Amino acid sequence: MARHRPFRWPLIAAFLACLAAGAALRLARLPELPLGLHYDEAANGILAAEIARGIKHPVFIPSYTGKEVLFFYWAAAWMRVLGEGVLALRLTAAVAGICTVAAAAWATCELLHDREDAPWIGAFTAAFLATSLWHLIFSRIGFRAITQPLLQALTVGALWRGLRLERRGWLVLAGLLAGATLYTYLASRAFPLPLAVPLLALLLTDRERRCIRLGHILLFGVAAIAALIPLAAYFIAHPAALTTRIGQVAARSWAEAWEGLRACLGMFFLKGDPYIRFNLPGRPLFDPATAALFLLGLLITFRRLFDRPGRPLPIASGLFLLTLLPIMLLPSALATGEITPSNLRAIGLLPFIYSFPALAAVSLLRSVVPAARLDRWALGLILFFLALQAPVTSTLYTRWATSPALYEAADGDLVDVAAYLNGTDLEGVTPYIASIHYRHPTLAFLAKDYPRLKWLTGGETLVFPAGGDGLLILPRSADQGRRWIEERLAEAVRLPTPAGPDGQPAFIAYRFPAGSSSTPSHPLSADFGHAVALLGYDLLSTPRSGEQADVVVYWRVENRPDPGDLLPAVRLTDPWGGLWGESRPFHYPAEQWTPGEVVMDHLSVKVAPGAPPGAYQLKLSFYAASTGQPLPLLDATGGYAGTAVGLPVELERATTPPAPSDLPIRQRLNLESGAGPTLLGVSLDTRTIRPGEPVHLTLFWQAARPVQADLTVHLQLGEERLYEGMPVHNTYPTSQWAAGEVVADRYDPRLSREAAPGACPLTLTLLDGEGREVLGPVTLGEITVERVDRTFEPPSMAHEVGIPLGDQAELLGYDLDPSDGQLRVTLYWRATAEMESSYTVFVHLLGPEGGVVAQHDGIPAGGGYPTPLWMEGEVVADPHILDLPAGLPPGSYTLEVGMYIQETGERLPVPDSPDGAVRIPVQWPETR
Repeated sequence: MARHRPFRWPLIAAFLACLAAGAALRLARLPELPLGLHYDEAANGILAAEIARGIKHPVFIPSYTGKEVLFFYWAAAWMRVLGEGVLALRLTAAVAGICTVAAAAWATCELLHDREDAPWIGAFTAAFLATSLWHLIFSRIGFRAITQPLLQALTVGALWRGLRLERRGWLVLAGLLAGATLYTYLASRAFPLPLAVPLLALLLTDRERRCIRLGHILLFGVAAIAALIPLAAYFIAHPAALTTRIGQVAARSWAEAWEGLRACLGMFFLKGDPYIRFNLPGRPLFDPATAALFLLGLLITFRRLFDRPGRPLPIASGLFLLTLLPIMLLPSALATGEITPSNLRAIGLLPFIYSFPALAAVSLLRSVVPAARLDRWALGLILFFLALQAPVTSTLYTRWATSPALYEAADGDLVDVAAYLNGTDLEGVTPYIASIHYRHPTLAFLAKDYPRLKWLTGGETLVFPAGGDGLLILPRSADQGRRWIEERLAEAVRLPTPAGPDGQPAFIAYRFPAGSSSTPSHPLSADFGHAVALLGYDLLSTPRSGEQADVVVYWRVENRPDPGDLLPAVRLTDPWGGLWGESRPFHYPAEQWTPGEVVMDHLSVKVAPGAPPGAYQLKLSFYAASTGQPLPLLDATGGYAGTAVGLPVELERATTPPAPSDLPIRQRLNLESGAGPTLLGVSLDTRTIRPGEPVHLTLFWQAARPVQADLTVHLQLGEERLYEGMPVHNTYPTSQWAAGEVVADRYDPRLSREAAPGACPLTLTLLDGEGREVLGPVTLGEITVERVDRTFEPPSMAHEVGIPLGDQAELLGYDLDPSDGQLRVTLYWRATAEMESSYTVFVHLLGPEGGVVAQHDGIPAGGGYPTPLWMEGEVVADPHILDLPAGLPPGSYTLEVGMYIQETGERLPVPDSPDGAVRIPVQWPETR
């Protein structure tokens, strides 16, 4: 093994110069550059602050899709010294980056220790790394990934030193560092592979010392496992945390993975990371000169594998460097679910990737410089390189760090918002902040009065406070609703705000006095569960097929709802209940509501392409996000009146017809009728059906030219005629279709209750006004009619009632079956007519004072046998399970039974009962 010369002053000077250049680049103008404080970076600051305060001591952080913890403990230490802020967060990364420059030099020296010039290769590695724009960017932002190259370099340096000197202490330290590396960043999970390959090769090639080498490897492995025990225990207890993020970004096919690998190979020389947050978009990792040196160093490393016969450790070093390149590229190559190539996910290539150009540079220098003068020439070359490259890197970095594009991508507008709020007196003011994220971490980390802020996610909401002035801030990243909001802020004052790096306002701020309001153009009045009072709505534009239906809904907060996760929902429906679009925005969740606030919320619904023009409704409702349960709509007496209010809208045909390829057609046909319309295809939603159920299908038509005649659609299932009439439920005759218009023609004809079971073809025929076939018969698919076993004789029952509900049904009787904590109520119904509406059955147990003790509402037979399937005279057993409160006292109770329509709350009438309820006295505990 070659003996190195002692470190003389040129080598020491070179290392110090590299560290000085690296430190200067990483510390200058910190923390104000780079501009902004992105969501992820701010979240990291919040998490580190929690550790600094002693609130949490995690082994793994499950928040934000999962984070390894080493960086956060390191940042927490700085925060205890400097306080919680951007300086401590970014200084954490900067110091880690500077340390990596030194660690990279050491690791390279250890890897190439058999070479006389290894220290100079390490020095050149430090020079390349110190001036690397790639590493510099990550050394100045608070991302945990910056700790991965540092731990990797320390691991390799300690491991190869331990293997070379055969010192157990170094091997144990290397194992502990290797285990600690997996606490740095997700991509570090690939690092054990490039370590395993050279260790295995060392075991195989060092035949004379195989047992000794095996002991070294085992000692290293045991120490690594010991360091990993806490993290492994966490993943065993929380297995989903191990794969959550991987599943979100992983390639979905081998083809995607191959494309990702090709893109990542190009990031070295051709086209790099396109994302402004981590790169000057598209800039490759290497400039041409460094790229040439890298390729030469790669060739030299490959040749060393064959130039060192009988030298197991140098062979292992070469294998490590060559194996590291493809393996540590995989976290980026396989993450095609997001940006590829990614400088962030490829960070495991650092710092060893610069060992290749360093090796080439020293090899070239040795080929032209006498050995006696190598030190001075190498020092001079490094100083020249640093003097040349450091300013270039600084210029590139400044261009990146101050760019308007980075300001936009890194939430720079919210940094300015935080500074503005910190300098504004908010006494007596309710601040409303628009943001693309709810409770944005950037403001959470920077704003002093963060708990007072109210969040308008998406920038499509305007709120007038219950009392005092209001302050509305629209950052440029969330000002989509600025136009319509300004139209409704007649009394507001626009405040002066700072400019971004492009000279445009960083955000817009309005202050409006107490009592400000706006009046809807379509006033309405509706009560949603005594929590929300609907006031009206505005249509922002004429809704069109395939485009947007935009409505601003006005409501007043009456009471704080429980649960506090109430949100609005809007559904675009046709007169027959068909759904053509819906939206469930997360704009202003109810946990922020204050009684008395007036909310104006812009709800935008994407209208399905091909939706026929005509009368529609936007059905507005409110639901609990945690349970999905809608808030009841109450009538004037406080009774249930459904769950939604219909806002009438008139849908017009599309400005430009959709392309047939964009339509959700399951079976494409493209059948020309000869009379104008072409049947593009069909989507048959029903494949099995019971007698009495509807057949759901959509026919997709396109009028190639104006249609002169009114054509008739005939649908038939087997021998049964399902539908005969004009398209769109007989309301949109073909003579009204415009040339090129696409019509999605939905049908839901009900199969007769007498239909025989078996498989039947569904056929379509299109007829002209004279009854002549212009298309078809066309088989659209096959539907299987299932057998339904019906009962027409009442079974024996414990309690007979015999009370009619309208002219639709009769409650024959009931059985009660009490069990521990529950009461099973089985109702027996007889259909006195065939019902077209689907009724919901309610069963309430009322206490002695008349209040509801327990209840169950649902479609008959556990939801499996709705009323439209019942035949006249049929008897249906309908069980309902009521969960009883603990310790229900004995006494007189009442069962309240009836039927209602879910959408409207309308009940079937009951004789001598003004509210449509059959009341049955029961005695507790006799019912037990």
